[in-house]
Amino acid sequence: MFDLRDLKIDSSSDLRYVGAVLKAMLSEGRLKGFEGLRLRFLRSEEFSALTGGRDAVDLPAKKGLSSSAALSVAAAAAVDLLVNRSEGFGSFDESALTTYASLAYTAENKVLGINCGQMDQFASAYGGLLFIDCRFEPARVERLSARCEMPLVIGDTGQGKDTPRILAWLGERFRRGEPEFMEGVRGIVDVVLEARRELSKPNPDLYKLGELMNLNQYYLAKYLKVSGDCPISPNRLDVLIEAALDAGALGAKLSGSGGGGAMVALCLPEDVGRVAEAIRRAGGYPYVTRVAGAGLRVEYFEA
Repeated sequence: MFDLRDLKIDSSSDLRYVGAVLKAMLSEGRLKGFEGLRLRFLRSEEFSALTGGRDAVDLPAKKGLSSSAALSVAAAAAVDLLVNRSEGFGSFDESALTTYASLAYTAENKVLGINCGQMDQFASAYGGLLFIDCRFEPARVERLSARCEMPLVIGDTGQGKDTPRILAWLGERFRRGEPEFMEGVRGIVDVVLEARRELSKPNPDLYKLGELMNLNQYYLAKYLKVSGDCPISPNRLDVLIEAALDAGALGAKLSGSGGGGAMVALCLPEDVGRVAEAIRRAGGYPYVTRVAGAGLRVEYFEA
């Protein structure tokens, strides 16, 4: 429970993200006249039971898959809808998506002091294929026009990671202008811009996108040093990436800040099962998924 008259945040609780969102909303005057509400976050089996068997999959937490950003964006939207929008519980325009992504970023970065950027929050709010320019606040979002099927297999190493510590280490290397680190950053920027050009085509070349993923992973591993031999958090990311590529994935790279957590592989549709099984045999936990068509949304169902 959070008391808005004396808002205290337990730094050891996952609900710290909700508390931080409330604090961000208070600072912007978005909770005037707000008396309270009860929010409930459901696991997949609870959701399925309440909705008569609708399928859902839990997003693995603390694995570099933006679970904290998704939680923060959802909390900001839910509270704002109930407090400030008595009507129009439907789709969100891009102004609203930017508002909720910005509140989530403020909560994580400025309230909780996590050394994160804006990408996760804006990706969670907008959904789909995006180019997100985080040089600005709020970030500028460009929707990309690729429409072909792009099957993805996520591989969870089953290993936890200390994301705040990794991000602090990366931030310090950036501030020092460490030559090897900065070379890696420049290489990744080039990769991202080339991927943006390719994904701006209705039918991008999946083989080229796979090559760009592999090049991105090269810079992350060899220059930023956040893959398997990360000095802050050694892990098995490289094992799962190699297994996916050997099984036919077009490209594979770590997800998030690295140092453990998860990797993601791009596949042809006919290779998804083989890649997932290879990740499983290598000791990982595979999740077959795709690029989400939408991000934040309101759904109604009968409980």
